[in-house]
Amino acid sequence: LIRRGVGCVMDPGTAWAMWPVPPRRRSALSVLAAAIFAAAPLLVDWYPEAFISPKQSAQAWRSDTVGQAVVAQSQGPYPTARRAYSTAPIAEPPEDLLSAKQRQFVPSAEHLEYAVVEYSGRQHMVTEGSMYETYFIRAVAGAKVRLNRVLLLKQKGDDGKFQVTIGQPFIDGAYVEITILEHLKSDEIQVYKHKKKKHYQRRYFVQNKLTRFRIDKIAPAGSQDGVQGKPRYPLWDSLPTEGSE
Repeated sequence: LIRRGVGCVMDPGTAWAMWPVPPRRRSALSVLAAAIFAAAPLLVDWYPEAFISPKQSAQAWRSDTVGQAVVAQSQGPYPTARRAYSTAPIAEPPEDLLSAKQRQFVPSAEHLEYAVVEYSGRQHMVTEGSMYETYFIRAVAGAKVRLNRVLLLKQKGDDGKFQVTIGQPFIDGAYVEITILEHLKSDEIQVYKHKKKKHYQRRYFVQNKLTRFRIDKIAPAGSQDGVQGKPRYPLWDSLPTEGSE
């Protein structure tokens, strides 16, 4: 405290300590949240389609006709809807002079029709007519199984040119039909555990259960074919009453 004539002057530290209630410091996160909350009504007025829930429009996810893009989205009650997939032609990559000599020896999927499917917790690139092995699938040998988590499709169009269909994240209506061939076990995997200075070591072998299957069909986007398999009521040729299940 320094006295100068009649008045007195305090340094900032002393004034902060003697203040009855210190002012509350607001963090940057709270200020940002308050700004977003205040700007939300303006965003709703400027971009109303950005806050539309997919469940609000029944036509936003499935098309009325098979094999066409999801054009029913623009016919819904809202001006903007979300497409379940998008289709585009194959783009030509830029020429790479550094790998020109090795290109003929590297296998390429340039002239191949394939699909990227998610099963067993991973993404796999599969082709029609090929056989694959994965973790155990609970199905009888000879059964037909559909894999409907298709992320990407590369197929030829009516004009003979390749087209790529990319899901968001999955392609609506596309599936891969497989046939279970057999169940088998993998090769022995040796597991060894050791702790130094503790007189501890363990060694054992494990064999994982595997399933071998064949890709029968890769259905494009918008396919809604019925599942071929054992009927629901095998002893009935038809249901006793029409319209019942």
